Amino acid sequence: MFKHALTIGHARGIRIDIHASWVIIFVLLVVGMSAGFSQQFPHWSAVEVFATAVLTALIFFASIVAHELGHSLVAIRRGIPVHSITLFIFGGVAELSRDSESADDELWIALAGPLVSAGLAAAFLILAWVGAGLYEPIPVALGWLGLVNLVVAVFNMIPGFPLDGGRVLRALVWKASGDARKGINVAVIGGRLVAYGLFAMALLNILVLGNPLGGLWLVLIAWFLLTMAQNQGRMFDMKERLGKVTARQLSSHELPLAVTGTSIRDWIDQQVLPTGQRAFLVQNPDDGIGIVSFSDARKIPHEAWATTPIDAIMTPRERWIWVSPDTPAVDVLQRMTSNDLNQLPVMADNRVIGWINRQQLLASVELYLAVEPKQTA
Repeated sequence: MFKHALTIGHARGIRIDIHASWVIIFVLLVVGMSAGFSQQFPHWSAVEVFATAVLTALIFFASIVAHELGHSLVAIRRGIPVHSITLFIFGGVAELSRDSESADDELWIALAGPLVSAGLAAAFLILAWVGAGLYEPIPVALGWLGLVNLVVAVFNMIPGFPLDGGRVLRALVWKASGDARKGINVAVIGGRLVAYGLFAMALLNILVLGNPLGGLWLVLIAWFLLTMAQNQGRMFDMKERLGKVTARQLSSHELPLAVTGTSIRDWIDQQVLPTGQRAFLVQNPDDGIGIVSFSDARKIPHEAWATTPIDAIMTPRERWIWVSPDTPAVDVLQRMTSNDLNQLPVMADNRVIGWINRQQLLASVELYLAVEPKQTA
């Protein structure tokens, strides 16, 4: 889902990533807490202030991971695989392999995260109360963590996409009406109203309260929520209009083939440049054993192209990301986008039977969308 993300571990088979933008919010949080602790507890040393701020921020982001794990584990239990959880500037996001197919699934997956945050809030506040007589930074940090997790739980229950409350609203409307489109439309409208409300608060902070930094931050959050809400609506519309289109229909059965042992220079001169095709299936006399792309070649110095075989730079079969012929078109798009792929093999019975490249995929999807009328609620 996110480019420039660093994998820091796995939990229950779910990859945990940190996006580059997370550093910004981490630094801002540490600086803000350090300033607050220094003002509120002037008798603390600089080391105590900084160490408390850093450790508290790290535990807070662990709480965000726990929030997203709540969503993820319920999703997995209901048959929806989860690829990863990513921490980024606006919090965290779990990448589910597909959308919920029932209102009940949507409801319980959406509620799981806020329930985890509420539980953490209660636990931290109780620990802060119990540890009131301990070394002062400990109950202070625990109290802050309790309050901020409570804020996370409450804020996420605001009824508008992409917040958890928007998903709850969608599930309830979907369940009451039996119409998934009606649910998504109401949740998108809710998301827009939330974003517009935050824009209004931002103007209040900037023009009336004299808090331009806080106002700017609210503008960024509002813009993010508005963009995500609109994207959710567009994705649902695209999924509905593409209907039964699958990878089989989007793929080419003429596979771009390169032979093992070919040098990078010969491959580029004889196949890449004449065809404009940037990636090829590397094969021995029997079957495909790897995928080689122009981006792989660019990692090798030009002077070594004549002596380096494509086998040395290809992605081996066991590391391929691929789709089956019956994979829905929207899932194909999501797979290519989230993994930043320009090509995707289509496989059946452990054989490559089709090939999808990004340019071809986008052109085909555009045609299908032009043919299929837009649905209305």
